[in-house]
Amino acid sequence: MNLSDATLLRGWAHYLAWEVLEDQLPEGSVPARMQVKVLRLGLANKSRYYRLSDSLGQWLGERQTSDEWRRGFLKALDRLNSLPDPVPTLADEVGQWFDERVLSELPGNIKSLADLVDCLEGTFAGDIVLPEGLAPKLKNLLGFFDSHALQLGYQLNRKRKPLALPVPLSQVAPLERVSIPEALSGSQGSNRAAEPCRIQAEHDLDAITSWLSLKDGNAKTITAYKKELERLLLWAVLARGKAVSSLDTTDCKAYVHFLKTLDASNRQWVSLEPAIKSRGNWKPFYYRPKNTGQSADSQGNQPPQLVLSPRSVAYAKTVISSCMDWLVKQNYLKHNNFDSIQNTKFAQTTPQTHNRAFTHTQMQGVFSYAESLIQGGDAEFALNRRTLFILKFAFHTGLRIHELAAASFGDIECLEDEAGEHYFLKVVGKNTKERKTSLPQIFVEELKAYLRVRGLPTHFDFLPHEAPLIPNLRDRTGRRHLTPGGIHHILSGFFEQMYDHLTSEGDANHLRLANKLKKASTHWLRHSYGSYLANDRQVPLAYIRDELGHANISTTSLYLDTDAKERQRVVSAAFSDE
Repeated sequence: MNLSDATLLRGWAHYLAWEVLEDQLPEGSVPARMQVKVLRLGLANKSRYYRLSDSLGQWLGERQTSDEWRRGFLKALDRLNSLPDPVPTLADEVGQWFDERVLSELPGNIKSLADLVDCLEGTFAGDIVLPEGLAPKLKNLLGFFDSHALQLGYQLNRKRKPLALPVPLSQVAPLERVSIPEALSGSQGSNRAAEPCRIQAEHDLDAITSWLSLKDGNAKTITAYKKELERLLLWAVLARGKAVSSLDTTDCKAYVHFLKTLDASNRQWVSLEPAIKSRGNWKPFYYRPKNTGQSADSQGNQPPQLVLSPRSVAYAKTVISSCMDWLVKQNYLKHNNFDSIQNTKFAQTTPQTHNRAFTHTQMQGVFSYAESLIQGGDAEFALNRRTLFILKFAFHTGLRIHELAAASFGDIECLEDEAGEHYFLKVVGKNTKERKTSLPQIFVEELKAYLRVRGLPTHFDFLPHEAPLIPNLRDRTGRRHLTPGGIHHILSGFFEQMYDHLTSEGDANHLRLANKLKKASTHWLRHSYGSYLANDRQVPLAYIRDELGHANISTTSLYLDTDAKERQRVVSAAFSDE
């Protein structure tokens, strides 16, 4: 423990006011309350490691005002500071690193960190069911092994390992966890081509995997395509008792009909909650109930809710047919029996991007509310200050959520001329396409202000290249990025909080903003950026296209609504004399 941390704890033990403790800290430091909490938790962990259970109360209990308590606290602090900081090894007992809340949920055979590693890796592989009480603590367990990987000399393996003896496929389950019977594998499918196959595929799953491998480099595309083909394969085996390579045109029509008519009440195929594949409640289809005040289970006399929209059914057929076409060309299949099925018709509607965007005035209101949540002595200061930064970062750059999460200081580039400095951010967007997006001066100033809050230098060249613009506050090194899921969680919570605030005030002037907040997501800030540049500032569409990384300017043109507004004004004026 360094001198400043020890001084802070000693001041806290002497019951100095938080304001006094704050004055001892360097400008821009994490609030004293949060620092004390983190330091005490660290001392509690150190006490467990050295089996000094008699001092745990000093670190986990409430602060007291008696001289006796203060002397005991300072004595325990000096005692721990005289001991070297512990370094974990896989042979350590779990009780040396985790508290009773974790230990009470662990199976009795887990004694060491090595045993715990085996348990966690077995859970990821699907061989072991994680104890229910341990699930809420999983994130903390993984964080421990991630942060101590170097000291342990071991990186936790979170990848699923293939089972030597997969479970026979008898009910809906992820393909990674099952064994398809030989007769239904497609090795002897009735639609298999007679000519020598041009790919190494013994059965249908091999053939599908071969096609998916063509999409290497785009993880999102692979995931989306794999989902559609996995659904087809499971349906073919379980519902038709056939291999995919034995499906005829009648079967293919039946599958499209299945997709069109599948409703939320079908518990064999549909889940109402997002589920992880390694858990037993996974289903191939997920239905999110519409926000009508009723769940899908309590629809009363209303008709069953269809799981897939016509557009989703058409997408599924397109993906499957594309795969089958390729397999025909590779001499794996004789025919693509999905090719003769009429495409699902649906209304072609142009996305109204401006309806999923905040106006510039509304964005200023969003920023003002976020600023109002930031209190200098508040324990939530660091979290709320980061939220404000994320909002401004997203609106002033229009980056996608994964681009926000990936941004590092090494990606910032500065071009200089007589007019001054011009900052850009190198971004890897969709399909691994690289671009440079402009960093407006107003955002550069915000970034420097946030760096001062974090206690970091404001000259970008002095910062580690891998350091994130949006940090994970749990990582004290400042080098771990906040994940896209973390950004989504933070902004979703903020939009919901602001919505509750506006509706509780009952101000009719904020009704439209409140309605938007109820539906808003992180991507709305990207739309708000494009709409503001196109409509409020009349920035050329070609510039906006390049900033947003659109492949086609027609996508960018969706932000432009000035013609529609002018048309409405003309029509309104025509009836103004009535």
